[in-house]
Amino acid sequence: MKWSLQQLHKYLGRPFTFQTTFDFTKEIENIDDILAISLVKIDGVGQNLYADRFKFDLHIVAVLTVEDARTLDPIEYPMDIQVTEIFDVELYDDDTRVIEKNTIDLHDIVWEDLYLEKPLRIVKEEIPNNQQ
Repeated sequence: MKWSLQQLHKYLGRPFTFQTTFDFTKEIENIDDILAISLVKIDGVGQNLYADRFKFDLHIVAVLTVEDARTLDPIEYPMDIQVTEIFDVELYDDDTRVIEKNTIDLHDIVWEDLYLEKPLRIVKEEIPNNQQ
């Protein structure tokens, strides 16, 4: 999902909702510990806070297929995360993402959030709501 600053300013500071789906199969090609990934569903709310500062609240849902750390069997690991991303044309702090080329593109941001939330070691018995 990609917006130009001009498109975002049309909302005049009012929150707006969006839904999209991303396919990250190319991103996992060179990652050994992720065997597969479902389509990633994103529900979000965006808002122009002031000037060129924007806030996006994202609800990201995906299923990773990974190897069990004990048995090496493939297992599905559901991910359901909530993140807030702040964008601005200037870097004010470490939590702000700089807007480049007058465009906000959530594709790489969502991938980064998913990858950072993935546990280093996954065991089937430790997965919440595991139906075994």
